Amino acid sequence: MVCLFWCRHTLQLSRELANCALEAQACYSLGNAYTLLGDYMQAIEYYLLHLNIARELSDGVGESRACWSLSNAYRAVGNSDEALSYVLHHRDICAQVSSLTCFAASRAVCLSTCLTTSFQLENTAV
Repeated sequence: MVCLFWCRHTLQLSRELANCALEAQACYSLGNAYTLLGDYMQAIEYYLLHLNIARELSDGVGESRACWSLSNAYRAVGNSDEALSYVLHHRDICAQVSSLTCFAASRAVCLSTCLTTSFQLENTAV
């Protein structure tokens, strides 16, 4: 809970200072904190805020981080369609910023998400 306090404080301060880069980082940190607490819906809210700010700042790396985190959070709540959408977007951004590490990671998550979705569809009663 101490982490949440300081992350919220940083978010408030970043807004008072009109520092968008700091605000994005505070949102990302809050998303991570809520992920660790298992509150994925709250994490998604903060990751979406981070994503929007990263887009405003034309921050491709920040945008890819947000998409990666959103894909993981959506997988955690069982929303494979959203997870796949964000991991594919993450992959596309990584290709643009030429990050081989994030590109390889997104391929692995994409495959895992596709397999999970396929398994769920196969085991759904019609």
